[in-house]
Amino acid sequence: MNCPKADKLSQYADNLLTQQEHSQIHIHLNTCVTCSSIVQLFKEEQEFLKINLQSPTLPDHFASLVLEQLEPYEQKDVRRKRMIWKRIVLLAASIMLAVVLTATLSPTFAQIISGMFSTKQVDEGLNMASVDGLGERVDLEVSDQQLTLKVEDVIVDSSRIALSLQVIDEKGIVVRPNIDHSIKGNQISVSGFNGEYNYTMGYRLDGGLDYNSFQVFIDEPGLEKVTINFHLVELNGKQGNWDLEIPVEITGNKDIKKSVNLNKEKQTINGVTINLKEIKFAPTSNSLLYETSYEASEQLVIENDFKALNEQYGLDTRELASYGTSIKYHIENKENNVIMKFSPYIQDEPMDDKIIISSANEKGKIGHAAWKEVFVPDKNDSNLTFVLDGVYKVIPTNFSVKFNPKEVKENPVTFKYMGKEVTIKKAELQSSANTSDPGIFEIEMAVNQESNEMEFGKWVLKENTGRYFRLDSETTTGEMEDYNHTLYFKTTGLDDIPEEMSLHLLTATSYYEADNKWRVPLYE
Repeated sequence: MNCPKADKLSQYADNLLTQQEHSQIHIHLNTCVTCSSIVQLFKEEQEFLKINLQSPTLPDHFASLVLEQLEPYEQKDVRRKRMIWKRIVLLAASIMLAVVLTATLSPTFAQIISGMFSTKQVDEGLNMASVDGLGERVDLEVSDQQLTLKVEDVIVDSSRIALSLQVIDEKGIVVRPNIDHSIKGNQISVSGFNGEYNYTMGYRLDGGLDYNSFQVFIDEPGLEKVTINFHLVELNGKQGNWDLEIPVEITGNKDIKKSVNLNKEKQTINGVTINLKEIKFAPTSNSLLYETSYEASEQLVIENDFKALNEQYGLDTRELASYGTSIKYHIENKENNVIMKFSPYIQDEPMDDKIIISSANEKGKIGHAAWKEVFVPDKNDSNLTFVLDGVYKVIPTNFSVKFNPKEVKENPVTFKYMGKEVTIKKAELQSSANTSDPGIFEIEMAVNQESNEMEFGKWVLKENTGRYFRLDSETTTGEMEDYNHTLYFKTTGLDDIPEEMSLHLLTATSYYEADNKWRVPLYE
């Protein structure tokens, strides 16, 4: 997907887009640092205007707070360059009005005093932990080539570790951190120690405006400490050497987590079995753990069907299943207000901003997966309730459609399958600029549907000689409304285009709404 225009990003930040537009941009933001930063600018601008057009008073301890947090080196000019010029005048006027009428802090000045975790560059869970005093200023840094890599603050609880990373240039000005993982020699490693052995841990590095957020999610029981090592040979486009080690103690934070065992809570709906395992509460995040699987009566049939597809088309059985089973649910607080919604399919509805991370691990049998959703805690989350909305399951299909790729541009081919009307609009071989490289064969299909009860899965392409080609797909919603979208397929290995080809749909994912909402208290 190409980068959206600035007005679309502005509407995304203001929640003015349709559900499908919002969903598509949300996916794009996960992979595009530039657009994510622009959206963050818009959101911070909203927050800035909201705060500074009021007339708050400063706390009595304001002066001492400032003096305690001031850095010992030259003052930093951390004013941001606004990238979207249409809104600069309004923002500048608002800042001037705030300065004249009140003594409130701008977001940038607030960062100097309270650091990254007091800003909107991180999720609300880290904000709340910062307010509750869980943050610690460590000020670890290393300098080379007139650039300083600095770990300013750290927040630790029993669910995750969060660091705030800054880059400071030769003038003492905070600049946006840019750590390129593709550069050979740039290495970041995380190891954990649980009292018996060391093991490698994963991490997440989120790009911010003046900061980057570095997060490690804790899964290992009995974890005592974590060591994070930065070894960088390039930083913000400069060659050099930045080595920094950050040791983090976990042991002292065990008592701030509570968990509720849910192992007795089990339900089967439309051939999908859900087994709730546990919910863990921590200051910065809550974690719900559960498993999904095919019902025993369906398991053998499903396995045989996938095995047959594997033998015919040569695609891995587990790849075809794509975890096989999953659920849609939401969580309510004690006032029955929805605080978090989860759906594994982005076409269903935009990913809830409350969700920090969602993961699934196969458990052996096809369709059996262990799920974990980590989400921002509610401020009053003592009495939460899990509510099941419906279930998804992947099923094998034997649907296929023939078409002439040389004619579809002038005479599109339309077919219907399980409530979807699909039109093949384009099937073309795109030649490569390098004559030694194979061309890319592209297929474009418009999908019109009235509901989200079925989603297409894996497709393969068959030419008239009997050869099959794996298709890599990308979905875009464009400007369409409802559940309509466009599918783009690409494959290589075709030297020329025959007059007849066929598309074969190998799997589909069906959604089944729960007739009676299954409600499970997430408290004892």
